[in-house]
Amino acid sequence: MRTTIELPDPLFRVAKTLASEQGISLKEFFTEALDRAVNQPRSPGHRMEKPPIAGSKGKRIPARSNSELASILEEEEQGKAK
Repeated sequence: MRTTIELPDPLFRVAKTLASEQGISLKEFFTEALDRAVNQPRSPGHRMEKPPIAGSKGKRIPARSNSELASILEEEEQGKAK
């Protein structure tokens, strides 16, 4: 099946680089990644092993759960209120 999706530029660049490093097409890369994501058993609070987007200088941004992100945002808001 053919479809069109929009990806953030940094995510696309990382995917393209990884596909090239593995010697596979972008189509194969996305098919394999989506297959793993769909068929991987999930547990509550599941976290990704590798986040999809690299930060500055190729440094990986740590994956966070929704509850962790909510806590971080709440702490930042409390800090601003002081």
